[in-house]
Amino acid sequence: MDENELRRALRTTMTITPPPMDSAPVVAAGRRAVRRQTAAAALAAAAVVGVTTAVAGAALQPPETPAAGPAPASLSPVPTPTAADTKPVWPLDGDGQPQQDATARSGPRYEQGRKLLRELRAAVPSGWIVAAEPAPQHQAQVGGDKSGSTWEYLASTAIRKNGRSGELIAEVHTPGNALPAGLCATGRAFWSMGGTCRFVTVGDTQVAVVEGGADAQLDQWAAYRHPDGTVVFVAQRDPALTRQQLAALAVREGFHLA
Repeated sequence: MDENELRRALRTTMTITPPPMDSAPVVAAGRRAVRRQTAAAALAAAAVVGVTTAVAGAALQPPETPAAGPAPASLSPVPTPTAADTKPVWPLDGDGQPQQDATARSGPRYEQGRKLLRELRAAVPSGWIVAAEPAPQHQAQVGGDKSGSTWEYLASTAIRKNGRSGELIAEVHTPGNALPAGLCATGRAFWSMGGTCRFVTVGDTQVAVVEGGADAQLDQWAAYRHPDGTVVFVAQRDPALTRQQLAALAVREGFHLA
């Protein structure tokens, strides 16, 4: 029995036409009515129970798992830049290919580093000799923003005299470098060592000589800025040169490299 049939059964029990008021027929009709009412009530009750059970059973059933379908379309996330994405494009090396890193291994910039070493060896003061060990070093590397607009050249050599040993270092920054203005500020910026600065005059030129820096391996260094912006540093470990000699090396024209 569905819900509509249940409603009709209930309405039937409430709208039975009364029988005539003759005693015997009334009694018989009353008994029949009672039986019909009892049956209809039982039927209605059973129907109610059935509907309730069906509803309860439906409520107790676990929800049906929908069939797996294709995943909804979504926007692809924007990839995070990697080191490879931000790796600078280095200038061309001597072989016509981009450098592997900031250091030139051939070509004109590399040769400038070699030239700086030759000039440094030639500048060793009288009485001192260039030592074979440790071997002299030279390097040319991109400076500033890594575009190749500025370069830095470095050379170093060990020196000896009467059982004493020391080291001379020359470093050149081409025009356009980011070194601070002011000669003493430039001198203190060398390898970020700071130190105490004083001016030494060479001819009519002022040179900054700095000492007492944070790096104990270097005792003194001179700094000079050419009018075109080229900056030259000459440093020494275990001093072989006086302040005046060190300052004179800084203005040496052989160290003025482009």
